[in-house]
Amino acid sequence: MTTRPHTLKDLLLADLQRAQNLVAKVHPDPIDPQFRIATPEGDYWIAITLTENPKERMRRLALVSDFMAYKLSIGFTLASEMHEPDSVLAVGLLHTEFDALISLIDRKPNIGTALAFGAIKRVRREAIDPVILGLRPRGSRVITTAKEKELQQWFGPHGKFPAILLQPDGRVPL
Repeated sequence: MTTRPHTLKDLLLADLQRAQNLVAKVHPDPIDPQFRIATPEGDYWIAITLTENPKERMRRLALVSDFMAYKLSIGFTLASEMHEPDSVLAVGLLHTEFDALISLIDRKPNIGTALAFGAIKRVRREAIDPVILGLRPRGSRVITTAKEKELQQWFGPHGKFPAILLQPDGRVPL
């Protein structure tokens, strides 16, 4: 049985490992950014495609932030595949805590192996995109009926990118 992660670093290591497994599974295709959103009712997992269109990308990130506000989130982790450098990155924000971990990807390690992951290293807060750091809701935010409907269309059980309530140990329910 897997135990529930207890610290932000534990969460990041678990989410980085999950992202590495996804990268290995779908290689050479990229993975969607993976959010774990901590709420009073448990952690939600959202994998959302972020488009190349900057305006649409910001809109989708704003929707994730609105979802966090709607669920009274205390923080989140984000695990994603990066292109420069070619890596898997996990960033976490809980209250005033911050941590980030990175693992480089070697896409041609040995004959018979599709890819390998480098040692896990810490990343300084200054190296993280301020947009990501600004996602966690602060203060109060009004979620209108129209916004709630939009969030259901995006993250509801039958939405474009359903938010899945994780099991207590952090696994996605089958």
